Amino acid sequence: MKTFKYLFLPLSLCLFSLFSCNKDEETTDPETVTETCTTTGSVAQSTNAEIETMRQAMVSFRNSLSSTLLTRASNCLDDERFYLWHNTPANNGNRDGITYGDLSDAQLTAFKDILQLFLSSGGYQKVYEITELSEGWLNNVMSNVWNPEFYSLDMFGDPETSGSWGFQLDGHHCVVNFLVHGDNVSIVPAFLGGEPAANTWNGEDFDIFSDERDLALSLYNSFSDSELAIAATTSSSHSLEVGPADRNGDPDPYIGDYDYSDFETGLKYSDMSATAQANLILVMKEYVYNLTDNFANVWWEDIMANIDDTYFVWINDSGSTPTATSEFYYRIYNPYLWAEINTEGSTGANSGSIADYNHVHTITRIPNNPSTDNGGDYGIFAEMINQDGPKTLYEHYAMADHHKSNSMHFDYTVNFNNHLHSHDHRQDN
Repeated sequence: MKTFKYLFLPLSLCLFSLFSCNKDEETTDPETVTETCTTTGSVAQSTNAEIETMRQAMVSFRNSLSSTLLTRASNCLDDERFYLWHNTPANNGNRDGITYGDLSDAQLTAFKDILQLFLSSGGYQKVYEITELSEGWLNNVMSNVWNPEFYSLDMFGDPETSGSWGFQLDGHHCVVNFLVHGDNVSIVPAFLGGEPAANTWNGEDFDIFSDERDLALSLYNSFSDSELAIAATTSSSHSLEVGPADRNGDPDPYIGDYDYSDFETGLKYSDMSATAQANLILVMKEYVYNLTDNFANVWWEDIMANIDDTYFVWINDSGSTPTATSEFYYRIYNPYLWAEINTEGSTGANSGSIADYNHVHTITRIPNNPSTDNGGDYGIFAEMINQDGPKTLYEHYAMADHHKSNSMHFDYTVNFNNHLHSHDHRQDN
């Protein structure tokens, strides 16, 4: 896994200044922003020193925000906004919360410092390359659609008063859901992508998913013919199976009680050669260790306890051998890990200058297995949202005002309820 020289910036002085960081110079009045949340299942604050550092950093960041920004970004943990993330271009008109562009330079630096507390150096590097380099490249193509300033932030729960709190980074090609629940820390679901996934911006080269690609190619090439016959198939579709919702404003379709049992297909870990097993472990770690090491280690222990129940599927273009410059798809299913990657083909919004293989999406989840300690994606709060909110997607569509005006389709395809949907960046209305 990659490490990088410029990742670990010192925590910004903004974290400790309540008055110098506000872009609009409005200080926080706690009485105007306090919302009483009575979310069932919240726990006491952790005594873990690393979590306490995360908590203090988030409290200081929240205190640096004006009351207007803090109110706009604050939600209860069982609020539906936790799972209303999507993959449309991250313009200012289709995101909740506050955007990078709403923050002062000091506040934005402080928030990025928080990201580095939760993410490994390699995980943060991917977020950096997606949100600043790849998005910057696209901004040069169409500045009103793609812009690093359009990435948004929603916060859930109150780290001052509870040990259950989180936040969501949401934008084009980068959505990560961070949750602290007692001594547990998670970052799923995490949707990371890039178009271009590899290029140069402002004199800086980037190759966001080089490890996910190259380690998987090593795995593929280590399979015997009999293993390939089970793991690999050819198809013109590389669609994500459990990717983002169908369009902006729709809820994550795979929240809560989604059943992953149909994905126990492909080549099983226990049926692989020792060499293939070792290569698969390396691929799996690339997704898990986007989370900072101590908490990724806890997650990894659960994965390894169920390693024999891991399945691997590879989809390749017909008649081709996969390379670093070809289109392919693979997925990994373990009771404690879902990892999926695909290439989508160019959206056409960039004048044909991006090769089809250079548009990549990944999704990382924890399947909602009843035996998991934290309930899978969104922790235990996913089930609460399902119980307290609309019971079906139809009810949600009927009740939610934000479905009345959806302005953009996605730039990816997803298999949803066994129906294939294709998306691009054309306007809807």
